[in-house]
Amino acid sequence: MSDGIYAALSGAVASERALEIVANNVANVGTTGFRGERVAFTESVSRAQATQVGGSQPVAQSLRYTELAESRIDTSEGPLRQTGNPFDMAISGDAYFAVETPQGPRFTRDGSFLVGPDGVLRTRQGFVVRGEGPLTSPASPITVPPAASGAGLSSVSVAADGTLSTEEQVIGRLGLHRFPRASDLRPEGGSLLVANDVRAASTDSEAQIVSGFLEGANVGPITGMNEMISASRSFETFQRVIQSFRSLDERAARDLAGGG
Repeated sequence: MSDGIYAALSGAVASERALEIVANNVANVGTTGFRGERVAFTESVSRAQATQVGGSQPVAQSLRYTELAESRIDTSEGPLRQTGNPFDMAISGDAYFAVETPQGPRFTRDGSFLVGPDGVLRTRQGFVVRGEGPLTSPASPITVPPAASGAGLSSVSVAADGTLSTEEQVIGRLGLHRFPRASDLRPEGGSLLVANDVRAASTDSEAQIVSGFLEGANVGPITGMNEMISASRSFETFQRVIQSFRSLDERAARDLAGGG
């Protein structure tokens, strides 16, 4: 079997993975706070020994393989949409809300929060929104007093630093968390991200809350479709190359069999 088929196969595998990532981006263009993934490829070179025609000296031949070097979160901000609801919050800056899930802390840019029956600030999925405090400690929820929630949404204000308050009292402060590298986070579905190590997170004092707004996905449908078409064509090209190598191998096998 020709060694070239393995190089083509590596390209097909990398292209298939890229296609999966781009397809997920396109599927979430309408997801609040969604951050798309970007892929980077690398080329690895393998040296194979071959015998020079007409002599006995081995010569080095390079076989180049394509690999998916990494997929990382795109940290660019998405467009803001005004809602007028103070519990709808967007973040200006490279930071994330922390929410408590059964699997532990998760991070999101989706600030479409609501007050649960117990008065606790939660996500639309029911996860508790964590207030400021260490992520390695139990969740510190933000509880809206019954009087405030009963008086209507307008009775609660959200400051740029994440402090929730009424005219009578401070309710709590949202934790805004920043990671030094985009690769410190990976997607877990929808707008949720999981950290490789929550201890890498730091409190972001520069990020600000924009109350009454929601952040849209930072991927657009047109760009996403163009990327999907490109990845699909790349995958199809590698498939054709693989088929060509297989046809050559089959022809060579028939010729050898016939010559024997």
